[in-house]
Amino acid sequence: MKNTKLYPFERNKYYYGKLLSVEDFNAEQKYMNDKRRIANRLIHGVGVVSGLNVVQLDDQTITVDSGMAFDPTGREVVIDTPVTKKLPLIEGYESILGSSGESYAYLCLEYSETEKEESHNIASEPGKTYYDKIRETYRLYLTSQEPDDEMINSGNLFERKITVFRSENLCIRQIMPRYIHPDEKFTLRVEIEVFTKKYVAFSYDMQLICLNAVSDAGSVLKVVFDEMLFEKTGKYTLSYDICAADVVDTEGVAAIDPSTFTLSYDKVPARGEISGRNTVTVTKDDIADVITASAYRAGMDSVLRSTLAQRLYLARINLINAGGAPVIEDVKNIPFGQYIPSQTLLRSMDMIAAQNGGGAVSGTGTHTGDAAPASRGCEVASGVCRINLNAGSYKNKVFFSDEIVHGLGLGSVTIVLGIPSADNSIVYGAANIFSETVPLFDTAVKLSPTKGSFVIGVMTKNTIVSDYIDIKWTAIRDVDEAAVEKRSMRLTIKPSSLVIKPRESKYLDAVCANMTNKTVRWSVSSENGGEIDQNGMYVAPNTEGVYEIVAQSAAYPEIKASIMVVVRN
Repeated sequence: MKNTKLYPFERNKYYYGKLLSVEDFNAEQKYMNDKRRIANRLIHGVGVVSGLNVVQLDDQTITVDSGMAFDPTGREVVIDTPVTKKLPLIEGYESILGSSGESYAYLCLEYSETEKEESHNIASEPGKTYYDKIRETYRLYLTSQEPDDEMINSGNLFERKITVFRSENLCIRQIMPRYIHPDEKFTLRVEIEVFTKKYVAFSYDMQLICLNAVSDAGSVLKVVFDEMLFEKTGKYTLSYDICAADVVDTEGVAAIDPSTFTLSYDKVPARGEISGRNTVTVTKDDIADVITASAYRAGMDSVLRSTLAQRLYLARINLINAGGAPVIEDVKNIPFGQYIPSQTLLRSMDMIAAQNGGGAVSGTGTHTGDAAPASRGCEVASGVCRINLNAGSYKNKVFFSDEIVHGLGLGSVTIVLGIPSADNSIVYGAANIFSETVPLFDTAVKLSPTKGSFVIGVMTKNTIVSDYIDIKWTAIRDVDEAAVEKRSMRLTIKPSSLVIKPRESKYLDAVCANMTNKTVRWSVSSENGGEIDQNGMYVAPNTEGVYEIVAQSAAYPEIKASIMVVVRN
């Protein structure tokens, strides 16, 4: 049942007296599996859902943490217990030595199946072995093959990313939005990854069509990068402001001129070929509407099209030659960003966005809001909430908004509601004070201090003729200096990561920012993960492994930090 063709769907039709064969039972399993897998793929996407972190234990050994991912066909790939492997014993090791020059390898994960529980079959064919179970498992292997741009862009309807240069030492990608309005500015980003200890420098020109570089208002954009001008981190981003021409339903193009490409390592010229063209659609339509239409218009076959077999890229393992044999220099997890965010994570990101002045809640009521500091003694957030009504509803009919995150954090806040009037003024409180007519609505608000949100309620006072009502809301929080200080407190541990030998000791430093009381309590989360005293002196255990060390503020227990310690010989 290791199939990658998920449709058309066919299921058994049962009736009294039907004779069931092996094919019927297999078809039953395939039907249920395919329905689930196509939903996984089309709704959630491709990538790591949880865990599967790759950690280097020594110069020849890695550990893959337990976790789950969805592959490009929507199949669940699960590693139920951590796996420790020597690099030379991983499938594909021999092939990557010659193809990549011993400089790097990708650790890939793939769905697999194996038969188990050998059994006797009274109708068996001579020499054939039968099994009672099929175990869904996985395959780990190494490859030097890079994913194509289609895999990198999978599911990204907002931006288009292309790889314009790739070698064992350097990768250059360009990112542009897929859609833009006429005569509007946007940012073209150049992402650079350097895989060598040498300093890289390069430059090339891009010809712009229906686009202009804002810096010189020209049709040629010169991209220049010199790693010596940056702190060497291995990953860099260049940003260029571009303006779309005043055209409609036209593609803006940023095409590389290969003849202008220059490349050097440690100021020594090197050869390389660069090519590629980014495009952006210039449209007068609402960008959100265009992206939504594009998502629903995409054919199912194009979404489910196989890319580079069914592999997921868990890590890039950089190698160095030591004594004629490659050893691990470092490991970079999920090098191509193949993650699937959970609903819990997305809700948390919405909360953060709302606290920073953005965010929206979808449903029967929608709102937009912004948060900004007001004066020294208070914080203010405001927005407009649209509540959908039923035209023709009689009086005393109640309608509610969805839950609105005000963006001022948890705790008590004051919410003030106002209703826009026909003369563009906003009325707060009793509307009949300003008019002799009976007000159409009464409004109320229910605050949830533990969630940092509120719900608006509207009661009709007369027959309603409109389909909705817009309500202006303002949230106000009194802020004392202690509360401001607490929200700005930070705790970090130096060093941010640690690799030591068994029974070796190392002093860790807890850095407290914006704290009057700097007392810290140290602990080791992992059982048998070593010992640490209250001065930060950590003593590693006898057993190799990966352990977590936690520093927690004594005065403010909710403020804490942690680092991972790798213990190996």
